[in-house]
Amino acid sequence: MRKVILSISEEISLKTKTMLPKKGTVCRTKDGYRYKVLSATSKSKKVAFAGVSDKNVKKVMIPKTVKLDGITYQVTEIGANALKGKKKLKTVSVGENVTKIGKNAFAGCSKLVNIVVKSKKLKSAGKNSLQGISAKAVIYVPSSKLKKYRTLLQKKGQKKSVKIKK
Repeated sequence: MRKVILSISEEISLKTKTMLPKKGTVCRTKDGYRYKVLSATSKSKKVAFAGVSDKNVKKVMIPKTVKLDGITYQVTEIGANALKGKKKLKTVSVGENVTKIGKNAFAGCSKLVNIVVKSKKLKSAGKNSLQGISAKAVIYVPSSKLKKYRTLLQKKGQKKSVKIKK
């Protein structure tokens, strides 16, 4: 029988591997953002942006990745009702890994004027995800995805005066 001697860093890394949160767990960051764990395996670590604690937030930056409890996750979704009813919200920046925008994600954000979509992977936008945003709103998308995103983001509850630009 062989004895195995582990260094402290190896011991800690073994402990953290077993301590991954379960699917569906909601975690908070220091800046008040909430994320829901979609998958937490050794190969796939993904979360959905679930909202912010501050009712009076004016600007939200949804990152490409987020570090929760020392583990880095990809932010791949904006959850349903994530920013619903944030009346003072003016600007949203959507990270590069986002593939899905949930239903009613920005519904009722009446002062939301700028949405910047950095992701080239966006595949779906939920029903009424843009309902009630400002009539003067402009959605900026990557130039290579302009045509695709125009059809993807049409009829999601926003007024016809909302522009989608590159």
